Amino acid sequence: AMGQAAAKFLQHHVESRRPGALKQLEGAFGFIPQELREGPWAWAPTLVVAALAQGIFASAPSATAAFAALPEAPGLAGRRLGGFGFGAAVLLYMLRKRGSWPMVSWTMLGWTCTTMRYLAGGLGYTGLQRALTFPSLFANSVTVLVWYLGVVPGILVITPKGKRRKAFNNMIMSWFLFLVHGMNFPFSFADWYVQPVRLDLFDLWAGFAYGLLYITFYLAVLDPIGVHLYFILSPRKWWGALVYAGIVLLGASIWAAVNALEARLL
Repeated sequence: AMGQAAAKFLQHHVESRRPGALKQLEGAFGFIPQELREGPWAWAPTLVVAALAQGIFASAPSATAAFAALPEAPGLAGRRLGGFGFGAAVLLYMLRKRGSWPMVSWTMLGWTCTTMRYLAGGLGYTGLQRALTFPSLFANSVTVLVWYLGVVPGILVITPKGKRRKAFNNMIMSWFLFLVHGMNFPFSFADWYVQPVRLDLFDLWAGFAYGLLYITFYLAVLDPIGVHLYFILSPRKWWGALVYAGIVLLGASIWAAVNALEARLL
């Protein structure tokens, strides 16, 4: 009941600020099956999110105790400021051509995280740079894998046959979407590669905390007002638990893979 009341409040707030917005969102995401967009949450994905939140809060003291800023690297400052310039230019292009709404997506927040990491490194804020290290790698790796292995195939399956080619062209052939769903990974990885650092408990914790913050925002704000950017994150089906658990396992695998590569480089 509280969840429904909160959803109604958010919907009313959005509609009062921008009349007709809910109808526009319905038109944009109406192709997604209704049972994924509306109705009560299934117990399995709810338990997974709750367990993840509990684990993150419980491990916070140990994780923060392991925190260590990156070593200073003044010789890389110019390169990193150049990376920031590139990332910021992409964000400005997005704001000019598409508006600010993409900033609610996991994709563009991951791009922003990487851009800010470049800026932190360029300006010598090594603590902030370290804090953003694994969230940047995690967010952009998940973007590429989930986009091409989950979102794109899923949308093509649920899109009517006569409209699939158009959907494919819009999602795959767009240079901007390829940039932020494909080149985003090498963009984030390059900054770690020029100064490899072994990831520790804090980095893993920071990545999962970043993910929890986004899934909380997605389920508590975007989902109730009808912004279903990632239908595979729907909490209304039992298999949502597998999706959430899979993302956690993917994050741990990325963390381990980066450390395996670091051991070879050093």
